[in-house]
Amino acid sequence: MSKLHRSRGFQIAVNRVEIARVLGYRRSRIPKRVRVVLDEIEPTAREFVSPACVYRYMVHEELSQSEYLRCLDQVVLCLVTIGGRLEEEVERYKHEGDLSRALILDTYGSAAAEAAADAAEMMIQREISCKELKCSSRFSPGYGEWDVVEQRWILPALQSESLGVHLTEGCMMVPRKSITFAVTYGETPVSLRDEGMCEVCGMVNCRFKRMGGEHPETRKEK
Repeated sequence: MSKLHRSRGFQIAVNRVEIARVLGYRRSRIPKRVRVVLDEIEPTAREFVSPACVYRYMVHEELSQSEYLRCLDQVVLCLVTIGGRLEEEVERYKHEGDLSRALILDTYGSAAAEAAADAAEMMIQREISCKELKCSSRFSPGYGEWDVVEQRWILPALQSESLGVHLTEGCMMVPRKSITFAVTYGETPVSLRDEGMCEVCGMVNCRFKRMGGEHPETRKEK
């Protein structure tokens, strides 16, 4: 199996539009009361975020465990996390009864994890472009037809314990602010998602579907 690539402490830019998205607001329409709390906690929140990623280039023979990827020739699998410190602070706020701050800090963590995934994706894209090849947009287990149970082979393949990430029996990652994704690469990379995915996806209560299919895994291809 090909070697692992790791990176820690890289720079990320947490986007307030993403925070609004996760909170369920459209675009940047964050209420003033939420903005005030966010302004207060954001400087401290940055200290709780420790971006790290690990990724591996994989070829067809290494993808036989995956129902979703097994027909592909060249894939990069990646795991990104911001660590568990922020989640500990969220739990502290909950314990103190400050549920508003807990929610907003948790939302900041989700946006930070998404920003870390963006940064890791850019690292991979730069490497692939140096080979004069192209890269698809990223796609994650749990979306569309890619079953989340495939995390059971993805995390061992990426030696997730090196980043302090493990899987629950229900295939949820701990720390929760962690993301796995794949991209394909080549002269003409294969898209990992179908057009109109949000329209046919079986998730009924997904806020991204309610917002017109503007899912973080799809918006870059529009």
